[in-house]
Amino acid sequence: MKAFYDEFDYPGYWRGRDYEDKAEKIALKKLFALISQRNSLIDVGAGFGRHTPLYAPFFKQCVLVDPSKKLLAEAKSRLAAYSGLTFRIGNAENLPAEPESFQVALLVRVLHHLQEPEKAFREISMVLKPEGFLILEFANKIHFLAQIKAFFEHNSSFANDFSPAEKRSDASIREGKIIFSAHHPKKIEKDLKEAGFTIIICLSVSNLRLPLIKRIIPLPFLLSLENILQGPLAKFYFGPSIFILARKVS
Repeated sequence: MKAFYDEFDYPGYWRGRDYEDKAEKIALKKLFALISQRNSLIDVGAGFGRHTPLYAPFFKQCVLVDPSKKLLAEAKSRLAAYSGLTFRIGNAENLPAEPESFQVALLVRVLHHLQEPEKAFREISMVLKPEGFLILEFANKIHFLAQIKAFFEHNSSFANDFSPAEKRSDASIREGKIIFSAHHPKKIEKDLKEAGFTIIICLSVSNLRLPLIKRIIPLPFLLSLENILQGPLAKFYFGPSIFILARKVS
């Protein structure tokens, strides 16, 4: 049976999105630098292995999990130079892993396909060792531009509404295309704590993603600004993407 993801050209999607790709890598490098346990990692929703070159050189054992056989085959081909990699079919709510078998879990660009993130958090908590780490990314419902839009629409309840924000078009919903939701940071933080995690640090990512800004500001300077802003802007949940480093409570 084909996965939804088989029909989408994920490598093609990232062509021309150098700023977003590199902004995420800046955030991941910061978060990986805070983790001293580097024996085993599970990358949930690994896709074609876009982030694998960041972590594979530093971990002895890395398991890449994805629902798509097609994407995992692409990952296996692209990452042939790296040792210690295993590729498994699975998803965030049903991981092909034994309890307490990993020190680190990575969950990037997956939550926007889930209506109930808490199920994934419980599953990841189950496969992490005590005091293991979760690096999480999610689409931010209340980012700066979304709040500006809500203000002009006189939507006074927007910032306090914890329900996911549907991002699909009406046509995509009618066609039954895969869920794409943005989540409220406070709801994600609550779900993490209920799943047994404590949050260590939060980063605001892709803060300068406006097309006009990307056109007029050279990429190296844009990324320098991004690097500076990720920490301070996290306090305001400013960017469209939020990264969290959390630790499983012993």
